[in-house]
Amino acid sequence: MHLLNLVNERGLTPKWVALTEGGEYHSPCPSCGGTDRFIIQPNKQMKNCMGYYFCRQCGVKGDSIQFCLDYLDFTNFKEAADYAKANLPNLGHNIFTKKNTPDFLAVLNKPSKIWDQQASKIVQEAHDCILLQNDILQNLNNRGLPIDVIKKNKIGWLPENKNFEGHEWGLEKEKVWFPAGLLIPTIEQDGSIIRLKIRRKDWRMGDELPKYIAISGSMKGFNIIGNKKNHVVIIVESELDAYALHHIVGNFAVIIAIGGSIKNPDRVTGYLAQNKPFLLICHDNDDAGINMLHKWKDLYSHAQPCPTPIGKDIGEAIQQGFDIRDWILKILVKFWDKEDQDLIYWFLDYIHKSRKKHNINEIFVNTEQEIMLGHNSPRAKTRELQNGLKLVKDTLDEYLKKING
Repeated sequence: MHLLNLVNERGLTPKWVALTEGGEYHSPCPSCGGTDRFIIQPNKQMKNCMGYYFCRQCGVKGDSIQFCLDYLDFTNFKEAADYAKANLPNLGHNIFTKKNTPDFLAVLNKPSKIWDQQASKIVQEAHDCILLQNDILQNLNNRGLPIDVIKKNKIGWLPENKNFEGHEWGLEKEKVWFPAGLLIPTIEQDGSIIRLKIRRKDWRMGDELPKYIAISGSMKGFNIIGNKKNHVVIIVESELDAYALHHIVGNFAVIIAIGGSIKNPDRVTGYLAQNKPFLLICHDNDDAGINMLHKWKDLYSHAQPCPTPIGKDIGEAIQQGFDIRDWILKILVKFWDKEDQDLIYWFLDYIHKSRKKHNINEIFVNTEQEIMLGHNSPRAKTRELQNGLKLVKDTLDEYLKKING
């Protein structure tokens, strides 16, 4: 069991404070009390397992197994060790040695150079084609994917089915099939293509084949979009929703498209989900979406449900005029201490109105990123932010009084 879950079981509520050792949390010490003197580093590799704790006041320390012995009433090492790792396969936390890593957190292997070369050709062909399809471009724009996003991510259109010989792609299978439809590539920073997926043009409800087809030879795993250093991780089902969401909140969030509601996390996604303080599950508003939420909540206890209040998914919500950015920001404000929330809500409203009136996009980026950390950011920095916001508010309030007589 993940050390944070063991700590929670003891009745403690640790708060994330830093990225040290893959994530550091503070809580009251179960031995000597206090407020934040108990240091928890759940991802630190120890001799027998992952997870380390120590108290800077009384000096107690140990690993996940020792925590079970010290605070969960286990009397021998074997029982404590068995309990600590009993739920590991279900939780998806990589807390023991690499030899015992669950199968669904397997290492991902990139496609061959031959596959990448062939993928590059068809991606360019499909991308050139979509730029001539005004109706498709308009539909994508309505769902939060303007032309600059389509160009940046090389989204394309295949008007007809295509078949290739498997050996042309460096594959042992006889044929490689490309159905007609929207071609969605996953492209690395170095320009290499690692994954191809197609949203089928002729898909209909009840079809035996799925709406999305992963092309043979594509790398397994999920599509991770944005800066992995961001503190907010948002999980969505489709790549199109992920690209739209990244276009809107990419300055403070990394978006992960899982491509199906029942898929298990890969090693990279599992690490991000486990180590980031904010994990939002933007599941679709249907039965499959609810199952997806339950799965991720079971895997990661800090995951928060985040379905759009209107529409089936992110794309439909944008299509209906819903303000995704404002909604995500105000969800994250809930992570702040209660006494600070009114001030932050005021500030976000001020940003929102300023953007609409003056087309301001970048001025408040750093402040928004601090807001993402909420009450978990380092104390001095949080006080500095709070004081800065209060000064801005007081100054504006005074100005408004003067001009209103």
